[in-house]
Amino acid sequence: MLKRIMIVISVVAVLCAALFLGIKAGVIRPNMIFVPEGVKGVDISEYQGAVDFEGLSSAGIEFVYAKATEGATHADSQFAATCEQASGSRVALGAYHFFSFDSPGSAQAANFIASAAKAWDNPAIRALRPTVDVEWYGDKEQNPPQSEDVRRELKAFLEAVEASCGKKPLIYTGNDIYDRYLRGHFDDYDLWISCRKWPAWVEWPQGGWTIWQYSDVGKVTGAANAAGHVDLDVLAPGITVENLQM
Repeated sequence: MLKRIMIVISVVAVLCAALFLGIKAGVIRPNMIFVPEGVKGVDISEYQGAVDFEGLSSAGIEFVYAKATEGATHADSQFAATCEQASGSRVALGAYHFFSFDSPGSAQAANFIASAAKAWDNPAIRALRPTVDVEWYGDKEQNPPQSEDVRRELKAFLEAVEASCGKKPLIYTGNDIYDRYLRGHFDDYDLWISCRKWPAWVEWPQGGWTIWQYSDVGKVTGAANAAGHVDLDVLAPGITVENLQM
């Protein structure tokens, strides 16, 4: 009897270890089980290529955030075409900017506004409020920029974009960036959180998010990168696309 118990305990321990390692490696993603009912969307960039908005709509997708720019000079090669595809579609379109720690916030805002206006100024597009994506890249996680510098340039970006479009941008981020740079300094901005392994209530127990990016390996008709994947998002309970429109 004792031998059987020990075998059971060993098997359970091995399964738990395998589960933990699978989650850590991103192979197993328990958050998918806990995604709340709500308005679903995707976020894309030039890596998805041409996007089929009719296909997305048929798949139940109600909003798309497309990368427009990065840093002070880069413009996404697909954004203008995405705006054309979104014109007249029932699927709402928002523009996002990938924030650089190496460029002045004002220069980044000018770059973003020049591209994102293609969505804002087109009355045939259900345009969403803009977003700035603040996350690690390159060696920045190992060599993080000074907090004061990041906050100053991010503030300059946000204020310039709001002055241009008349709406407060959202901030896309993860826990580590939030804790280091944002907490207590940008509390009046709505958050788009990235929690792609664990449920949001585990990775983001403080709550208060507006959009949750819950997967980067989603499969949806109408949008896919070379690996067949697209990022999946959901609005917080009670939030609608209309709440995010310009």
